[in-house]
Amino acid sequence: MAAPLAPAEDLLIRTPGRVVPAGREFAFDVVAADTPIAQLADARLDFPGFVPAADPIPLPAGGLRWQGRLTRPGFHALTARATVAGRALCGRDYFTAAESPPGRALHEAGYYVFLGCGDYPIITGQETHPLASWSREQWLDLVTWMGGHGLNRLWVLLNGYTLAYPSRRYPELRDRFARNVTDNFLGDVIAHAHRCGVKVFLMLTTDGHGRDFSVAHPEAVRRDATGGPGPHHGLALEHPATRRYLFDVLEEVLELYPAADGIAIHPTESDPDRFNEESLAAYRTETGRDLRAEPADVRRVWHNRAFARFLAEYSDHAQRLRPGLEWIMANCWWLDDHISTYLAELPLHFRVAVWHYAWEESAATPWTIHRWVAALGPERVIYLPTSQSYLYPTDPRRVMDRHIGTDRLVSTAAGLGVRNTLYFAGWDILPEDARLLDAALVRHPTSDLFGAPDRGLPARLYADYLGTRAAGMRPAS
Repeated sequence: MAAPLAPAEDLLIRTPGRVVPAGREFAFDVVAADTPIAQLADARLDFPGFVPAADPIPLPAGGLRWQGRLTRPGFHALTARATVAGRALCGRDYFTAAESPPGRALHEAGYYVFLGCGDYPIITGQETHPLASWSREQWLDLVTWMGGHGLNRLWVLLNGYTLAYPSRRYPELRDRFARNVTDNFLGDVIAHAHRCGVKVFLMLTTDGHGRDFSVAHPEAVRRDATGGPGPHHGLALEHPATRRYLFDVLEEVLELYPAADGIAIHPTESDPDRFNEESLAAYRTETGRDLRAEPADVRRVWHNRAFARFLAEYSDHAQRLRPGLEWIMANCWWLDDHISTYLAELPLHFRVAVWHYAWEESAATPWTIHRWVAALGPERVIYLPTSQSYLYPTDPRRVMDRHIGTDRLVSTAAGLGVRNTLYFAGWDILPEDARLLDAALVRHPTSDLFGAPDRGLPARLYADYLGTRAAGMRPAS
């Protein structure tokens, strides 16, 4: 067997790999982490879905070997327990039971990635990342793999801090490290993606993350109540330079990539409050009042209405240039208390990508997705369970938390009728085993074990994850 791959806990699972074919026998060893040669007493597995072929076999070098199969494809977590010298030990691990052959796409699922730096610099302090330097061939290989494994959506961020395409109108904003700027291969990727059954959406930021543009055009920078610049490189949506920039980018990417399937819009992530002269004048014209004298909640209502109306104008302009595009608006925290505004103002062809930003939840709560689904219906919602699925943790103690947390969130969305789910991959696409796990989590969440949508399932998954899965796999009496 290979070296231990499991989280650093009392018991380790030794396995040559965590991806196994569904229905086919495989073996793994359980050993004590600090004394691998120890013999394990009272050993037992809590491994819903695992059908052992026989009793575990004691190994001459210590530990036990289990052999059996997982009958259902998907993500399967396990807990191993045993006693060594009177000490009770425990370890956690997982396996991915892969579909053979890979299943066709049943829902929208895939990745959201950065072709340029995106906000990677503010998160890491580094200007670029691995995906920005990917070649045309690497992207073609990825969409080939996605199409063959039930992942059928790829969202690509094209602007923000920099422009990740060969812009003619703003050459000074081109990303210096983005391979798509020099090679301009995205059109080829889109064409190949379509042959593989994958749709490609162009993700565009609007009045946030405008780092290089705000340096080149300081007059368009969002101003706070003191007259200073707002956070996160925000732009004033009412400033003519901002509007010209946003519409220019839209026109350029539609000209360069006319076969793209849709546009996904990323609002500013910082407080939208702005007191630029253009914004003050727009508010005064609309209401007859001074925006600076209004309470924060009144200002926030206006900012949301202004953004919804901008999106309607933005999409109308694009539809004239390129009819038939699909449209998605990502939510951010400042939109979530104003869903009624978007219900009233946002064109019906928009769907909403709901991010999940809660990081350390220990119980099911009425997360934001509940409100968006109640207002728009599940068919207009796409889920991005970002917090728990955020890239991949490097701390081995967090690995299982990532995977179980993602399953809980995807199952919650499925309980609301939302099955379209994308992962934020940002700046790194992991090896195939990790991608197979991602596909398994969205294609076969625990909620599928229970048939009809079950609103009470999330609470049970937090109270007893393995027990709930075991109950879902138990044959009906």
